[in-house]
Amino acid sequence: MQRLNELIPNIPPINTALSYAEFLQMKADTYNATQGSLKGFDCPICKNKGYIEKIVNEDEVLAQCKCLKTRDTLRRIHDSGMEELLRRCTFKNFECTEKWQETMKDGAVKFSGQDNGSFYIGGQSGSGKTHLCTAIIGAMIKRGKSARYFVWREDSVILKALVNDKEYVRLIDDFKKTDVLYIDDLFKQETVSDADIKLAFELIDYRDRNNKMTVISSELSLDDLIDIDEALGGRIIKMTRGNKYIIPKSRDKNYRLRK
Repeated sequence: MQRLNELIPNIPPINTALSYAEFLQMKADTYNATQGSLKGFDCPICKNKGYIEKIVNEDEVLAQCKCLKTRDTLRRIHDSGMEELLRRCTFKNFECTEKWQETMKDGAVKFSGQDNGSFYIGGQSGSGKTHLCTAIIGAMIKRGKSARYFVWREDSVILKALVNDKEYVRLIDDFKKTDVLYIDDLFKQETVSDADIKLAFELIDYRDRNNKMTVISSELSLDDLIDIDEALGGRIIKMTRGNKYIIPKSRDKNYRLRK
């Protein structure tokens, strides 16, 4: 039978003079130093086990590692089909041929390293808004944050249909409470109804009051949002202070129309 210090090279030899508390801590340190087998995300904290052993009042307790949230985020992204989008849309491959693109990219990169605040990018269709917002989410996931995508044209329809169903609370809480929420193409529709405004305000208000980071892309300017609903527009302006970018409407800024 191998000795403990042979299995884990950096653990010192067992000392029979150890106190019970020291013995328990050594056991915890041994467990925490052991490499696990979870795949998909390399966690330096739990060594890919998903749990960390702690000693609480001379009891051995297994606590969930925060990487489990990241793993859940990656699973959800895979299931939602957004995995390819994250792979394709990075800061590295965002092309900047004009100054306004450089300014927007620099702001997105800076924001992706923050732990608070929110980000808004609005204006011209086809100008790279989704690319940059997706790159922000990808960078934050790599930093260990949980994230959810809210594709407005799809997820808002589902939630509005379930508003009087108990399933509504479970679904919207998932979007409310994640570390980072990306709302893609806010109010991308012909007519914005009272139900749309109520849903958007419920999400935005909760996340603002609870200091949750929110990334929003839309074809609408901030003035457009205020015209739709002053309370909602004002809340978005407040929570994205210092992180707002509006791209003027101009077809020459639409990369999809370039030959």
